[in-house]
Amino acid sequence: MKNLSMILMLLVLLLLTMEQVHGFDCEQAKTSIHPCTPFLVGDENEPPASCCSGLHDLKSSAPTVDEQRAACECLKDFATHYPIKHDLALSLPKRCGVYFNFPISKDMNCNDIH
Repeated sequence: MKNLSMILMLLVLLLLTMEQVHGFDCEQAKTSIHPCTPFLVGDENEPPASCCSGLHDLKSSAPTVDEQRAACECLKDFATHYPIKHDLALSLPKRCGVYFNFPISKDMNCNDIH
């Protein structure tokens, strides 16, 4: 009986570890939205399909509030590296048909996400 309890405890720990591994990956998110950069800085009039695909991937990679906050912080960091135009960033989700709880901006407050 003692061995069974130990095995069950190890299985729970393994599952918890696996869950953490599948958490939000900021570097992957930045790679996913990088094709949006020419649109966001005003070099292109429309976001390319690869940008919209990346936004869809980003959205699906952050289903929980904690992961959405992590995605927000990640995008906030991304936005600090480029001269992103605020109006274009606000229009991007709608143009790609993806709803986010936050805009892409270096000034967003990620703690406001519920």
